[in-house]
Amino acid sequence: MRKPILIFYCMLLMLYSFSQPPCNDESIMNTKGSWKKSNDANPFPDQSFPENQFPQVNSRIDKMQKLLQAAYPEPKGMEAGWYRSISGNAEVKSGPVPYALDVLFLAYHCNNEKKIESESETREGETGTWFYIWANQLNSWFAEYIKIYIIQKQPVYLLPKKTGVLNGYPLYEGNYNRTGERYSRAIILTRIGQSPYLPVTQKQFLKAFLNYNGKKNQKALDFEINRTVKTDEEEETNKKENLKIIERVTPADKLAQAKDNFLRNYVTSRQQKEADIAQMKKRYEEEMKPAQDQLADSLKADLEQPAILDFDNLLTFKEFSTEEKGGRQLVRLNPDYFDMTLPKYVPQLFIVHWSWNDAKPGNYWRAQVEKDFNFNALKEMIDK
Repeated sequence: MRKPILIFYCMLLMLYSFSQPPCNDESIMNTKGSWKKSNDANPFPDQSFPENQFPQVNSRIDKMQKLLQAAYPEPKGMEAGWYRSISGNAEVKSGPVPYALDVLFLAYHCNNEKKIESESETREGETGTWFYIWANQLNSWFAEYIKIYIIQKQPVYLLPKKTGVLNGYPLYEGNYNRTGERYSRAIILTRIGQSPYLPVTQKQFLKAFLNYNGKKNQKALDFEINRTVKTDEEEETNKKENLKIIERVTPADKLAQAKDNFLRNYVTSRQQKEADIAQMKKRYEEEMKPAQDQLADSLKADLEQPAILDFDNLLTFKEFSTEEKGGRQLVRLNPDYFDMTLPKYVPQLFIVHWSWNDAKPGNYWRAQVEKDFNFNALKEMIDK
């Protein structure tokens, strides 16, 4: 009897297996998602922005969300969750308040049991597909704040790499671009003919670079100059102690040679200090030479053109780059861009940033949003 029962259960298992739909890209994309509103996040709102004006901000964020949902009304293979965020201080004192639309798309995937399940929100920072609209702010995920430089009393930023044009707008590489893992893009929307930032010229950068490194080197040099050294008596004591150690550990037939080598190569702490200072000065001169040479050659070179750099040359300058070579433009904040007569809740600029995983739901979502999102309608919200 056991054999027929075993066959019967095997047949049931096979029947069950065949009745289960396969878990693959097609079945995942056939899984319909939905749009859901999550709790808002206002952890650190600008203290100068009154809470009774939050509804003015919320109504504008809601319009942004409707634009996105219109571009992707029926999520495929993923769930859409969105929320409002009012956080951070204004870019300029008493300027427009920064706020954002944050949208997370949790994609479905095949688990170890070959069943469809959604990504966990606990891993959203690693795996989620995100869409952001930042208002009134040069968010650090778009413009990287370079805090070591100040030019004309304004903060300095390094823009992302330009990667082309989308719907007539310059397209930038976002902050996530790890091959085979996650990708991102960004667009900045401003008033026609105006920009919230100004180019940093090559001459301005070279001066700022030399000024910062000159102060940094002088601080390190002062530390070395003030470093204490042994007195002559202390040096003699140190020599004698080392000679005693040599006598204990060296064979008799090699002792005289060992002592001679030690005394001949002995370096006092004063001599070491002088050598360290000389080496520091030499290294500083070598590191500053490319910038100093370019600045000295300003009569021949056009140093009023924008400073285009890669990140390495931003810190240890060798030469300027070009956008064609993947260089990034250095800019400073343009405080005159912001209209201080407008209410603080009015959007004066937008940065749109989206990131996705290299999987079927994420790639499909990215293509649909880039094709159908109405950037022009979002731009029309500026100053309103």
